[in-house]
Amino acid sequence: MKKQLLHTVIATMLALSVGMFQSCDKYLDVQSNSGLQVPNTLESFQKLLDASYFVNVNMCSNGEVSADDYFLKETSYDMISEDARDIYLWRNENYVYNNDWAKAYIPVYTTNLILDGLKDVGRTSDNGLLWDQVYGSALYVRASQFLSLVWVFGKAYTEATAATDLGIVIRETSDPNVPSERATIGQTYDVILKDLKAAGEHLPTSAAHVMRPSKAAAYGSLARAYLSMGQFDSAYHYADKALDINSRLLDFNGSAEINPTAAFPFSRFNAETIYYVQLANTYPHLNPFYGLIDSALYDSYEDGDLRKTLYFNRGIDGYVSFKGSYSNTTDLFAGITTGELYLVRAECSARLGDTEGALADLNNLLVTRWCTGTYVPYVVDSKEAVIDVILQERRKELLMRGLRWIDIKRLNLMAPEITMIRKMKGQIYTLEPNDLRYALPLPQDIITITGIPQNER
Repeated sequence: MKKQLLHTVIATMLALSVGMFQSCDKYLDVQSNSGLQVPNTLESFQKLLDASYFVNVNMCSNGEVSADDYFLKETSYDMISEDARDIYLWRNENYVYNNDWAKAYIPVYTTNLILDGLKDVGRTSDNGLLWDQVYGSALYVRASQFLSLVWVFGKAYTEATAATDLGIVIRETSDPNVPSERATIGQTYDVILKDLKAAGEHLPTSAAHVMRPSKAAAYGSLARAYLSMGQFDSAYHYADKALDINSRLLDFNGSAEINPTAAFPFSRFNAETIYYVQLANTYPHLNPFYGLIDSALYDSYEDGDLRKTLYFNRGIDGYVSFKGSYSNTTDLFAGITTGELYLVRAECSARLGDTEGALADLNNLLVTRWCTGTYVPYVVDSKEAVIDVILQERRKELLMRGLRWIDIKRLNLMAPEITMIRKMKGQIYTLEPNDLRYALPLPQDIITITGIPQNER
């Protein structure tokens, strides 16, 4: 009964037209087929993967909500729910559905349904290209959701404790009768890496549309995963492979895909985008109506840095809000871009001792972000100083993309220097480096239903 119900939910997705991305000329619109109960063909599997409202907009956002690039005024704090207030102050202990966890496991179930179904659809010379695309895409979507989940709900990866630290629930079947159990951090990353590598072997080099996965996307996600694990040689390798496929950067001085006078300057699906996804709209904090940019972060952008005007609005009250999402809306883009991969490769080069290569990547990126003729390339002598400037620029380039939370966690493992502070109603709340609360608690209803262990506090 449960299985039939879940299948019906997924089948319903096939009847939904994904109208939110009209600029694609309805490329990914899903056509209605009310007679279809259980998808069982390559074409129906591809339609499930193209249901972008379910697949491309459910990346975990609670990490970004918990991070330090923004703040809430008291008036905004008073307008949000008790759950939303709790997560802002790192005390969200007893929340229930609807939440990041639930949203993330929707595409996980969808991809498991596809992967289970593919066992009955043989690969032949006639269907090989589509079979590979569907198989690789399902693996990629599942792995990218697992990565998003473990970044938020698990501790930062460290080899010494990876075999005992709790990770997430790794579901590799659509059968709801299989019990949910928490894997370790090590097991979680093993599955993520395995799936992403297999996806890269089957996916096309470049996808027909950036809302579909590609080899470049798989390599980019592998670079993300290995960077978050502190395995810099592997992160460099996959960032380099992705940039071999697409290394294009937008010139912020005059790209046709940027309109400096628009409410949201960056075109959706622009040339830097390798794979397009958005953060889930679970809480309102990150909407510019509520969340305001940290003043020290805003002030770190110098005059001449075009990101200062393209990323931010300064209101008449002096407060600054974010407008620089590659979604071209208030929704927050969280996909893979060439700009991010230049920064991954630069950081890894520096950590591996190639400071010249690191600065070359950093300067190649930043010259496209500054007013023509005003950028002065970084010239830094020491390895430590090069890493510092790369990390500064990483934060300035990639804010509000779902990356800051895992960056704080991984960087505090190496040098515990980042303490987050919230001020609200005369009280000060702090989150010290490597605090247990960096692994956000699982929803209480999930704990009650499954009996899996909760994160320690």
